Amino acid sequence: MAKKLLINSDVFTDYLMGEQRAKEFFEQLPEGTFYYSALTKLELLSAGVCSDSNVRSATAAMLSLGKKAEIDDTIIGTAAELKREHSLSLPDSVMAATAMHLKAELVTKNVGTLKKIKELLLMKPY
Repeated sequence: MAKKLLINSDVFTDYLMGEQRAKEFFEQLPEGTFYYSALTKLELLSAGVCSDSNVRSATAAMLSLGKKAEIDDTIIGTAAELKREHSLSLPDSVMAATAMHLKAELVTKNVGTLKKIKELLLMKPY
């Protein structure tokens, strides 16, 4: 069984901005093998560059290759606890809680602030 990956917004942003290392990372992932948070979708689609319908379409197409993880009450409770205990930003606490709930590795460039959460599996993609 392949390991589960939850991909953070920063990695998607790099891909959509044409970052070669992000492109190579996504190209090696089989379709449907990664997750993204509902928060990631909101962050990406609310970015200024998504005012352009082509960018919005490309973002939606990219997200359609993965599986969306909804933010339920269990994730909310864990995120609130992580935010309080580790002084994380709200988005970081939601992403960490979602990864822990899915028992997935969180793929992010932001490992520094998250590595203090012992139960969290982290992967820096490049």
